[in-house]
Amino acid sequence: MNRVLITGVAGMIGSHLLDALLEKNTYDVIGIDDLSYGKLANINHHVKSPNFKFYRVNVSDFETLKILTRDVDTIVHLAAVKKVGEADSSMDTLKVNERGTQNILEAARMWGCKVFFASTSDVYGMSPDLPFREDGDLLLGPSMIKRWSYSVSKLYSEQMAFAYYKDYGVPIVIVRYFGGFSPRSSFSWSGGHIPIFVDAILNDREVPIHGDGSQSRSMAYVDDLITGSVLAMENEKAIGEIFNLGNDEEMTVLDSAKLIHEVAETGKELKLKFVPMEEVFGKKYKDILRRRPDLSKAKRFLGYEPKTNMREAIKKIIDLRREELKSSSNRIS
Repeated sequence: MNRVLITGVAGMIGSHLLDALLEKNTYDVIGIDDLSYGKLANINHHVKSPNFKFYRVNVSDFETLKILTRDVDTIVHLAAVKKVGEADSSMDTLKVNERGTQNILEAARMWGCKVFFASTSDVYGMSPDLPFREDGDLLLGPSMIKRWSYSVSKLYSEQMAFAYYKDYGVPIVIVRYFGGFSPRSSFSWSGGHIPIFVDAILNDREVPIHGDGSQSRSMAYVDDLITGSVLAMENEKAIGEIFNLGNDEEMTVLDSAKLIHEVAETGKELKLKFVPMEEVFGKKYKDILRRRPDLSKAKRFLGYEPKTNMREAIKKIIDLRREELKSSSNRIS
């Protein structure tokens, strides 16, 4: 049995990765999460599994991490704090992401573990070189804009991971996740715009569009992210490499709202509320206008290929969200 520790196990990606690993019947999994973002409901169906143990632990707690990682083969580091709006503090994003990653890498160095580190497409910033390649140049905005704290913390963590790999011989694999969603996504901005839009349309509320909605994103259904993650975890050729993971189907934010409304077939009018960018991020912030991954490296090294297109993915999340809303309504009545 392969022994894996997953940080952020109760989050969207962490809980689906847990599903996939336990389904293989070749993994023992230790999951940790402080539940500041993750939900126990996402992992409750595995609590009685003999191959899974859960601990409520923050990645800043190095002493506990040392104990839990002692007999582990691979540490999957997903836990992070993502800063969303300019009004939010940057301190947790900077401190937790940096300290948590260093704690994981140091524990891996102590016990000889491999580290799978989850980075983000945010590190590409406003690079004009599309689609984004893993070896491409990165372009972030002004350092006084707090919005970039998440990108900077993840980019610093990437550098730290490579330092541990090159200086201490810790085997590492880095993936840059592009936007993803599932029925377990947070239906707030930390979960991305798709769940927000689905919830608004199903409840006949206004859909909040930042700016004019012409900015484009490449969003993936969680199944594709998990498939790519497992491929990267299990392939020895992936050690010391960075991979983009996601879907390269590009769609504007406005068009995604229209597609969700079309697939939902609510019979109600699509209500759009355009919110000026400066109200969300401040006057100096420049939005990332396009975000699309080059997946050729993941395809070449890992045999990765996204399977679910946006229309199919949106239908899945709409159907499951409707079931949740119906169950909630029945409990209240």
